[in-house]
Amino acid sequence: MNIALIIILAFLLLSIFLGIRSTKGKDMNLEQWTVGGRGFGAIFVFLLMAGEIYTTFSFLGGSGWAYGKGAPALYVLIYITLSYVLSYWLLPAIWKYAKENRLMSQSDFFVSKYKSPTLGILAALVGVVSMIPVVVVQLKGLGIIVSEASYGAISMSTAVWLGAISLTIYVMISGIHGSAWTAVIKDIMMIVIIAFLGIYLPIHYFGGLQPMFETINAAKPGFLTLPEQGLSVSWFISTVILLVFGFYMWPQVFSAVYTARSGKTFRKNAIISPLYTLMLL
Repeated sequence: MNIALIIILAFLLLSIFLGIRSTKGKDMNLEQWTVGGRGFGAIFVFLLMAGEIYTTFSFLGGSGWAYGKGAPALYVLIYITLSYVLSYWLLPAIWKYAKENRLMSQSDFFVSKYKSPTLGILAALVGVVSMIPVVVVQLKGLGIIVSEASYGAISMSTAVWLGAISLTIYVMISGIHGSAWTAVIKDIMMIVIIAFLGIYLPIHYFGGLQPMFETINAAKPGFLTLPEQGLSVSWFISTVILLVFGFYMWPQVFSAVYTARSGKTFRKNAIISPLYTLMLL
């Protein structure tokens, strides 16, 4: 058994352990399972919401876009950062209303706020349908990463099944508590790995960040600028606007808002979170 396989299995078991142990000392009623008893502090809310934003996309999707498209990939950093600005005013209001009315899900919000069960059903249906491709892509990304990191010792299909089964186990047992605790370990590892990839590799292979970009520009002129057609400036601006206004419509992000202990949590996170986006660079 190679060292990579041992590391992967160790972190898989650690994730399951943390996910299950997160229920210790808690009466796992519906409110605890879905919104953590509305008792998460700023750090947990930050990690929980970051866990929904910085996923396998950070390693595959965003990196793949940068490698294949160049400068247009910077839209990712822009829309996420501007979404945090929007959250400064939007999320405290949603949190306050949800707490006052003891809401548990995104669809609950629309039923209660607009007195429309039909709108709530529509929101639930759209949420479920939109989440299917997201889950598929995330599991696919997991399969690719684990298969490559294990040097083929774990196949893509096996990695996907292991991830899906472990996720199902701790989510069924601990709900959003498990998601929050696994986000802690995931974010710590992401920071360590991305710091290594983003700092060491440019220095090792190019002598620094500037020489790396100079080499890229020399090898492929114009790669670091927006093209005049296709993924142009107008595409860039319109895409950023669309994604900013839709950012908190995702059901897993919307419902995570309910977990906070205080509405001030989101204002603190809106100040700190844009710095976290620098990891995507």
